[in-house]
Amino acid sequence: MREGDVRLSRACDRGQLSENPTPHGKEYLVTSAKPRILVTGATGRVGGTGRHVTAELLSRGIPVRAMVRRLDERSEELLGMGVEIAIGDLADYPSILAALEGIEAAYFSYPVRAGITEAAGLFAAAGHEQGLQRIVDLSLDAAFPASRSPQGRAQWVTERIFEWAGYGGTHLRVAAFFMENLLSLHGSQIRELGQIRNSFGDFEPSWIAASDVGAMAATLLADPGVVTDRTTVVGAAERASHAAIAGIISKATGRPVHYQPIPPEEWRELIASTTAGQADPTAAAHLSAQSITLRRHNTHLVTDDIQRLTGRPAVTLDDFVERNRQKFMPDPGAEK
Repeated sequence: MREGDVRLSRACDRGQLSENPTPHGKEYLVTSAKPRILVTGATGRVGGTGRHVTAELLSRGIPVRAMVRRLDERSEELLGMGVEIAIGDLADYPSILAALEGIEAAYFSYPVRAGITEAAGLFAAAGHEQGLQRIVDLSLDAAFPASRSPQGRAQWVTERIFEWAGYGGTHLRVAAFFMENLLSLHGSQIRELGQIRNSFGDFEPSWIAASDVGAMAATLLADPGVVTDRTTVVGAAERASHAAIAGIISKATGRPVHYQPIPPEEWRELIASTTAGQADPTAAAHLSAQSITLRRHNTHLVTDDIQRLTGRPAVTLDDFVERNRQKFMPDPGAEK
């Protein structure tokens, strides 16, 4: 069967124990007695909240269908965990319809780039046809109509689309930066130059790990009774400036890393040309706008939301840097 002919790969129609261990060394008992939940973004490379949502739901014995764009090593890994795979694209309506067949609840996430409102509209329409009841959608604190950020404005429209369509669930607004951004935005600078360069200056963002966001989203999906508001705003457990983070990385790697502030316009150009090797004007405009907006009006939060919703302590910056220490180190071949 050709990849293009695949729509649904039913890895486990009955409850089963995956024969393949996950990267975390865990195995998951998947029970078919509970309704399957659809997760988008389960193979995302940067941040990857969908991967963590999937693992958390499976650990609760809740079957998962993951909507992925192609069959590759990442989707094969999901199959090994007992996940049902739906090949599709959030810009392709027929594939969304197929992915949502028999689904009552879904996790909707979209990267920081153009296209989210079209994707949300198609997803909402397909959900109506298939009887979808609840959506937990990943959002951000910049989601309001007058936001400087084009992604913030589009995210606000996305929230309205799901509300106007009549879905239950909640908008999971994260009032913090993802720790994974330190690698996607600054990893090459740190490895090659020993620098973090951006326009946040001495502003102290709140920092959260994608695994903690995924765990909170899984709780909201698995237990609808936890949802108390149409919008669930969550904070992180700590704040730190980029200069302080440079110090954490220096200590972990044994190599000096310094913070270098630059003007927003310069950072916008830098992001557009270097972000994870994929230039994207929306991401560049969003991040540079946030560097201005947050310094004027800080909406980032420090809360106990992670502990409250997941029952476990938050991943700290020290934890994250230590776990990813090698990714902050120079390529040995580049030093020769």
